[in-house]
Amino acid sequence: MYRCLVFWVVVATTQAGIAEVNSSAPKLEVRLQTHLTSYASRPGSRFQCVVISPFEVNGEILIPEGSIVYGTVRRALSVHLGFGRERAAMELSFSEYETPDGLRFPLRAKLVSIDNAREEVNANGRIKGILAAANPDEVLNGIWGRPSLDMFYRPLEGLTGLGQEILEKYPMGPVGPAVMLGVRCFILRFPEPEIHLPPGTDMELLVDQSSSSFAKQPAPPVPDAPAELAEWLRRVPVKVMKPNGAPAGDRINIAFTGSRQELLDAFNASGWYTALPTTFGSFTHVYIAFNGKSKYARAPVSKLLYKGKAPDLVFEKSLDTITKRHHVRIWKAGVVDGQATWLGAATHDTGLEFNRKTFWFTHRIDRRVDDERHKVSIDLTFARCSEPVSYGTRDNVVDEIGPALTDGRIAILSLQPCSASVDTGAQPSPRPPGSKMTRLIRRVVLESRSYILRENVYYWTFEMIRHR
Repeated sequence: MYRCLVFWVVVATTQAGIAEVNSSAPKLEVRLQTHLTSYASRPGSRFQCVVISPFEVNGEILIPEGSIVYGTVRRALSVHLGFGRERAAMELSFSEYETPDGLRFPLRAKLVSIDNAREEVNANGRIKGILAAANPDEVLNGIWGRPSLDMFYRPLEGLTGLGQEILEKYPMGPVGPAVMLGVRCFILRFPEPEIHLPPGTDMELLVDQSSSSFAKQPAPPVPDAPAELAEWLRRVPVKVMKPNGAPAGDRINIAFTGSRQELLDAFNASGWYTALPTTFGSFTHVYIAFNGKSKYARAPVSKLLYKGKAPDLVFEKSLDTITKRHHVRIWKAGVVDGQATWLGAATHDTGLEFNRKTFWFTHRIDRRVDDERHKVSIDLTFARCSEPVSYGTRDNVVDEIGPALTDGRIAILSLQPCSASVDTGAQPSPRPPGSKMTRLIRRVVLESRSYILRENVYYWTFEMIRHR
């Protein structure tokens, strides 16, 4: 009974969303150009980011797109073998930036978020790594029932998880526990607890404007949308439906003009991937990525329909976790004003939820769909695959918004030829931390610590009450 309780609590809590910074202050959006790790980066190590969207405040651009932001690693705490700490951590400091024309200015900023990361960023800007042992298969290890002197005793079978149940029904003699432990360690993947932020990682910074300097310039006006296309967009339906006829959380919020090949080139150059269809292989990969707290860049997406039709193209972008991703479903809409036109529904997956009706996991969508519209626009224009974004307005948009939080506009991206791939930096990727033997020792240490600290009915009762 206790194990069933733990399973349902884990389902409800392991993917609970991290509280976001609730601030209306504009954020500086940057893209990392340097590898940062909790195990190889040292205090004082320098790194740099590129500004991917102009930092605009009250109609003025304070930091232009393409500027380089310089920073140093203030602190890097590695898990090592797990005896000293269960979580990795990093603290970054940002000191100055250089504009595209070579001018340098002091900058004081704090890290607010890492886009689509499994790691958390707390209110002080500290990056907190994951609890690697708190993964779904750990609930099979059992749970303490009541306080007792022997509650810290854990037989070898306990380390094998479900193997303990197997051994009780099918004893294999003295070698049984060792066999089951080996199977568990070498077949069930253990998440990597160290932090590794590669080049291409998108981050948001909160700028201290009173302690920073800027070369202010007026922000250019937003371009007008082509008249015929804007008039056509006023009348297009925006609702996206599920196969059962129920409305989806997605809605049409972006339009593209250009060829299919230009679409493919634009998203490829911007670091997006095409989603794979749902097959046994991709289904298995999804579970492995979920259980290992890792990414799956081409994970399948659920089937949604626009005007009764499945999307012609689906693109997605993630970082180091399968639970969070940007994605956009795109439908061919015909020719408007002499150009091939496509309609897209862009949404942001922010976590996983367990659907008790289907008995399977589904992604939780951020209702602020305008943010995802903004993300697609930034990535394609920064890659020089689109002209500056313009917007079309909708008639009777209030009646069609539904649960989404949006101003109802549709972003218009006029695609242009591009073939440049994402710049991941010339520096080589750091080697994985430790050898196979040290990683095995670290796993045993972290799983044992997790068993003592949180695999008990008191901890999960507290977690369930807290998240409720």
